[in-house]
Amino acid sequence: MFDERVRTRERSLLALDALSITVSFIAAYLLRMFHDSLPLLSRIPSIPLTGEAAARSDYALLLIVNLTAWVVYLRRSRLYRGGDLDAAERVLGTYAKGLVLCMLATGAAVFALKMYAISRLFVAYFYVTALVLLSGKHALVIAALRRLRRDVRHRRHALVIGAARPALWFADVIRRARRTGYHLAGLVLSDEAGDAAEGPPVLGRVEQLDAVLKRHRIEEVFIVGSAQEMAALAPVAQRLIERGRVVSLVSTLSTGRNGVLGRVTQFDGVPLISYGPMPRDEVRAGMKRTIDVVVAGGALLLAWPLMLAIALAIRLSDPGPALFKHERLGLGGRRFRLFKFRSMRTDAERLLRADAELYARYLANDYKLPEDQDPRISALGRWLRRTSLDELPQLWNVLRGDMTLVGPRPIVPQELAQYEPYADLYLSVRPGLTGHWQVSGRSRIRYPERAFLDLDYVGNHSVATDLSIIARTVPAVLKRKGAY
Repeated sequence: MFDERVRTRERSLLALDALSITVSFIAAYLLRMFHDSLPLLSRIPSIPLTGEAAARSDYALLLIVNLTAWVVYLRRSRLYRGGDLDAAERVLGTYAKGLVLCMLATGAAVFALKMYAISRLFVAYFYVTALVLLSGKHALVIAALRRLRRDVRHRRHALVIGAARPALWFADVIRRARRTGYHLAGLVLSDEAGDAAEGPPVLGRVEQLDAVLKRHRIEEVFIVGSAQEMAALAPVAQRLIERGRVVSLVSTLSTGRNGVLGRVTQFDGVPLISYGPMPRDEVRAGMKRTIDVVVAGGALLLAWPLMLAIALAIRLSDPGPALFKHERLGLGGRRFRLFKFRSMRTDAERLLRADAELYARYLANDYKLPEDQDPRISALGRWLRRTSLDELPQLWNVLRGDMTLVGPRPIVPQELAQYEPYADLYLSVRPGLTGHWQVSGRSRIRYPERAFLDLDYVGNHSVATDLSIIARTVPAVLKRKGAY
C-alpha cells in the first residue's frame, strides 16, 4: 500500500482509538461516581468520594496523559502501518501492552503531581472499559474492511508491466498484500518470455497495451525493472499518465527479487531514487565501529578459555598450526588475512591439487566441497565447522577493523568475478562475520543467489537490518543450517 494511504489509515485508526479512550474515561468516571448505587458493582468495597469537584481537573489531566502515551506507543509499534490487521492475537497483545504503558504513565503522573484524590477504583474501571471498547472497535473495523474487500467497487485494480522475472516478483508482492484492497488484473510483459505456468495471467505484450486497457479495468500500473528497462518503457509510462492511470516505477538495479533495489530519498527536498550504499553517515559509521569493538572485544575476553582449549585440541589431534590464515578481500579491495581455527589436515592444499577430479568439483561448487566428499577435513575440524566454532578467531579480524560484525561474506580474490558488474559496489563495505548469506542457509546458498544476497545488504543495510541479522544468527548457528 502507498505510504500516503498507510498514513491515512494510521491516522484514522488512531483517531478512533482516541475516541474509544475518551469514551472509556467518561464511562469510568460515571461508573465511579454512581458506584454505590449500581447493582453488583456496589458490592466491590470502595472509599466514599470526597472533594470530587476539586479533583475534576486532575482527571482531565490524566486523560491527556493517557491519550499521549497511547498515541506515542501505537505509532512506535507501527501496528497500523502493517498490512495484517486481521491478526487478532497480535492486535490485542499490542493493545494490552499499550494499556500497561498508560497505567505506568498514570502512576507516574499521580506520584509526580501529587494527585491523591484520584480514585483507584476509577483507574480499574477505566482500563477494563478501554480494553473492551478498543477490542470492540477493532472488531468493527475488521468487519468493515472485509466487507469493503469483498465489494469489487472498492478494490484497486492494478496492472504490472515489465520483464517476466521482475514482473512476477512484484506480482507476488501485490498478491501477499491483498489485505490492502488491491486486485491484480494481470501482467503485461516487455520481453519475449513465455507465459508462466503458475501465477497471474499474462494479458499481453507492451505493444498490445491499448487493447489490454480496453478489455480490463485498470486504475493503477506498476512498471518494474532496471534503470535501462525504465528508460525503454518511459513512453509507455507517459501514455498511461495521459490516460489518467496512476503510474508507479518499481526500480531495481538487478532485475528480480534479489539484487540491489532502488530506494526513495531526498536531496534538499527533491525526491530521488538512489542505488548502492548510502552516503557515508559518520555518526552511524562510528556507532557501528563502536559496537564492533565492544562486542568483539567482550566476546574474545569471554571466549578465550574455550579458544585455548580448541587450539590445544587441534595441536594434539593433528600436529601443525592451530590457526588457518587465508587471504580475503576487504573494504576497497584491500587484501587481509582472515583467521580461522584449522579444520583441515596440514597437507590439505597438496591433497586437493593432486586429485584433478576433486579439484574440478571444488571449483564447480563455489570453492567448497560437500562435507561427505572432502577428504581434507579432520574429524575435529568437521565438528568445529558444524558448530561454527572454527570462526571464533574472526573476532580478532573484527577488532582489527578488517571485518565488521554484520556484512557480506569475505571472499577470496577468485570469487570477485561472481559479483560483476557490481564488484566495486560489493567492495564498498567491510565484509562481515555474519550476514544475509550466513543466516539464509550458508553453504546451501550458491552463486548467483549468494551474490544477490550480499549486494542486497550493500544497497539496503541499516542498523535495524544489522540487529535483525544478529538476532537470526544465533538460531541459525544452533540449527547448524548449511554449516560445513
